[in-house]
Amino acid sequence: MLNNVQIQGRLTKTPEYNQQNQVVHFTVACQRSFKNKQTGEYDADFIRCVAFGQRANFIAQHFNKGSRMIVVGRWQTGSYTDQQGNRVFTNDLVVSDTEFDDARGDSSNQPNSQPSNNAEPDIQDSDLPF
Repeated sequence: MLNNVQIQGRLTKTPEYNQQNQVVHFTVACQRSFKNKQTGEYDADFIRCVAFGQRANFIAQHFNKGSRMIVVGRWQTGSYTDQQGNRVFTNDLVVSDTEFDDARGDSSNQPNSQPSNNAEPDIQDSDLPF
């Protein structure tokens, strides 16, 4: 059976890290690829994620609210009984890998990033081989 998930989005808030148990919980907002017919705007899905061990430590150290990231893992469902006796179902992405997403050239959310002093080269269409 195949259970592999890859999402790209922004952190909705700073990850919640429990150093003693080496577990981090966070939520990634992922923009949908189509517009809402009623509002004309793109909706987003809010994906709950959990990571353990060294991966959790890495996420807690290098990602903050608003950081763009790519998350890879597996989908996991679960349930628990709340204080009122109701059964609550959960869905989480259990993280196996993460990457910084600086596809738009914005590395300001990455710690220790150095600003680039290189100017963007001036390339004309006639300079391209295709």
